[in-house]
Amino acid sequence: MLLHRLILSTVNRSSQSKFVRLIATSSVQIEFKDGLANITVPLPSRGESCVFQLKPFNTTIGDFIDVLQKEDRGIDRASVYLSDGSRLSRNSPVELIFEEPSTLRVNETSYNVQPPTLFTSSKPSRDVLSDVSNSITKLYYDLRLNQYVTYRERELEKQLEYLRDTVQPMNEIHNQLANKAIRRLKWIQWSILAGMAFQTGVLFRLVWIDYSWDIMEPFTYFISYSTVFMAYCYYVLRRNDMKYMNMSDYFYLKILHRLLRKKNFDIARYNALKNEIMIVEHDLQRLKDPLDRIIGTP
Repeated sequence: MLLHRLILSTVNRSSQSKFVRLIATSSVQIEFKDGLANITVPLPSRGESCVFQLKPFNTTIGDFIDVLQKEDRGIDRASVYLSDGSRLSRNSPVELIFEEPSTLRVNETSYNVQPPTLFTSSKPSRDVLSDVSNSITKLYYDLRLNQYVTYRERELEKQLEYLRDTVQPMNEIHNQLANKAIRRLKWIQWSILAGMAFQTGVLFRLVWIDYSWDIMEPFTYFISYSTVFMAYCYYVLRRNDMKYMNMSDYFYLKILHRLLRKKNFDIARYNALKNEIMIVEHDLQRLKDPLDRIIGTP
């Protein structure tokens, strides 16, 4: 029991002495300016205070200590302790010292680190959000964004009206030729259907009336093989499966472009105008949407 008491007294004395060594003799000031954290730290070798600018995020305690040692070569070791006495590792984020009081120990000297009021506000979350909203509203009107939005909206409407008037004659020609291309495509589809029906009737007569299946079987094989061969050739040339919708779109565009070239239609200019109209309509929609105006979209 006596040995146990001696061990406990020794441990208590060591912990008390460690706590005494961590008692701060001065303080470290932290303030935010232009989005950066200005940390004022007394340097032991020079006997003066130095301001260090750090990014409040994506910076570690190790980065802060490296900056201190680089500025003052007399700093052999430095560490940061929380209020409960636990030591922060070098990989810990530096914003931890902004959230609660801590102690910066440089060599054998300790300094109190008080977090800035920005991170230690005692207001409820609802009041903080209200203050932020009021600040954003004031900034919005100070920058005259409402006037700019109105001016920009008028400019976009004028630009959109001009583009629509410019592309209107081209739209009429394009729609006429597009309807003509659709009629030709339907004629081709019905012609293929008629040819397949005629082929079926001819094969039916040759197999069951004029000749027998033994004679016509090689012909049917080559007809089926030719169909597969044509489908593979279509895939090699177009890099697309031989499906009904794909083939319809291909022949429709081919017929339409042929008709447009005959009319000397400027396809490049028409596509450029349509793209500009789409961009202007998208920007105008963003300006008219209040939620999109506040949050913003890429």
